[in-house]
Amino acid sequence: MDTKGKENKTIDEKGQENRQEKKTKIKKERCHFCNKKLKMINFTCRCNHKFCINHQSPHSHNCTYDFKKEKQNEIKKNNPIIQTKVQKI
Repeated sequence: MDTKGKENKTIDEKGQENRQEKKTKIKKERCHFCNKKLKMINFTCRCNHKFCINHQSPHSHNCTYDFKKEKQNEIKKNNPIIQTKVQKI
């Protein structure tokens, strides 16, 4: 990201040029729950939002991510259903 400003030229009533620099500010990231500015340490949840230390756990920021469904899919993937090994007569 380039932090240099852009120059704008304006002409005074006397015909002189004024040069003004527009400084672009870098927006700091904020906690999605309490809107505080984040420091060096921030936490990204599985719901793809960034949170402060106070709201890092899913229950503290009312997370909408479905952890239960994810674990169910993981169990299905890792444990396939096996046919019965012994045939009944």
